[in-house]
Amino acid sequence: MARNLNVAVWLLCGTMLAIIFDRPTYAYTIDPVENQTAVQIDSVNAGKQYQQGVTAAAAGNFTQAMSNFDRAITLDPQYFAAYIERGNAKDGMGDLTGAIADYTTAISIDPKSAITYYNRATVLSKSGKHPAAIADYDKAVEIDPNYAQAYMNRGNELDDAGNSQGAIASYDRAIQIRPKYALAYLNRGIAYARAGNRDRAIADFQFAAKLFKESGNLDRATQALNLIKDIQSEVY
Repeated sequence: MARNLNVAVWLLCGTMLAIIFDRPTYAYTIDPVENQTAVQIDSVNAGKQYQQGVTAAAAGNFTQAMSNFDRAITLDPQYFAAYIERGNAKDGMGDLTGAIADYTTAISIDPKSAITYYNRATVLSKSGKHPAAIADYDKAVEIDPNYAQAYMNRGNELDDAGNSQGAIASYDRAIQIRPKYALAYLNRGIAYARAGNRDRAIADFQFAAKLFKESGNLDRATQALNLIKDIQSEVY
């Protein structure tokens, strides 16, 4: 499901630096008739509605997806994956409060789902509820210590809160898990720049540009190279 990246803009010595958030996780892959904790009311038809909803959401038809997920949940009120996907659809439609509510219900059904905390954190962030977003990213990485996207986005939130060192540590962990995580290098470079460490910032931007170029993302590669020029042109 295509999503626009969420961008928080920083002003550093006259230079606009953009911290880029990784995307929420969509198209939940759990089997729709598994992991149910309550008595099944009509799991077969609920599963069919769920699959139709996933297909509609993937096509960008959130209204139809919502209708399918509503039916799936009516048929099975404990349908964990349907709450997640309905939350994703609500997010896609701009209903952030509704998305948070669905993710919260999913967490009540399965409190050990890192992906649900991650998705709720992204929507909390977009809603301006940054401390709550950090808490959810914390929970996501507690459940899944190898959740690189959660570490990366948590780094963004910490940098947003003015905690550059905490942000850098979070980016470090994301990169340790995914050594070619270009977005984490780019954002860590921004955190280093904001902390006044120009050399480390430039090194991260250079490596991010290389990784973006290798993956064919020339726009991001250009952005990283432009950030190097901006930093080099600043007088400290």
